[in-house]
Amino acid sequence: MLVYEYVPNRSLDTILFDSIKREQLDWGRRYKIISGIARGLLYLHEDSQLKIIHRDLKASNILLDEDMNPKISDFGLARLFGGDQTGGTTSRVVGTFGYMAPEYAMRGQFSAKSDIFSFGVLVLEILTGRKNSNFLDTEQAEDLISYAWDHWTRGTISEILDRSLGDRWPRSEALRCIQIGLLCVQEDPARRPNMSMVVLMLNSYSVSLQVPSKPAFCVAKGYNFSTGEFDRSSYNSIPMTLNEVSVSEIEPR
Repeated sequence: MLVYEYVPNRSLDTILFDSIKREQLDWGRRYKIISGIARGLLYLHEDSQLKIIHRDLKASNILLDEDMNPKISDFGLARLFGGDQTGGTTSRVVGTFGYMAPEYAMRGQFSAKSDIFSFGVLVLEILTGRKNSNFLDTEQAEDLISYAWDHWTRGTISEILDRSLGDRWPRSEALRCIQIGLLCVQEDPARRPNMSMVVLMLNSYSVSLQVPSKPAFCVAKGYNFSTGEFDRSSYNSIPMTLNEVSVSEIEPR
């Protein structure tokens, strides 16, 4: 039997993607949620006795207690690393499309950096109030990451913030969070910051942020639901899928 604490605000997605309920998430609460998720991942990746890679970090797996404190949940796809192990490879890709790092979706390679990619997507969703999956924009952006990157390169990044925030957000803090999100979704895993650096960047303005490189815009073409595998021969750099289903792999324990 698993016993969890009661979390009356359910999961983040039920509030963040609801046009009315999202107004409960003012800037202070959104920043608190981002920081809390970062601290949770830092524990999993670096402070736990065994390194834990979540592999399915997304808004529906973030629970909120009565004070809107975030709790990372659903460890059904998590992997434990012991000793000096830092990553792994699988022939069966599981997780949720739209949050998968490209090296994981294409080659089955997962590590702390693949969780960090998912965290970056989640940060952008929290700031914009928009799902990466089922994304539709009148400016022809095909996914949330490319939408954010387009505004970043044009110098209009503040325009992506959720309109329900109105003008009640600190400009420097908000833009810093967007930049951190873009740093986390860079295509090259080596260029993504680790979680200790992310937590430091969120809590210290004395830490200068690097300029993000072009992010990865690809996840999931050629996925075969019957086999649970990707057809790598047909995989190209394409927009993220609109599918938001978690694909689970059942393994005995």
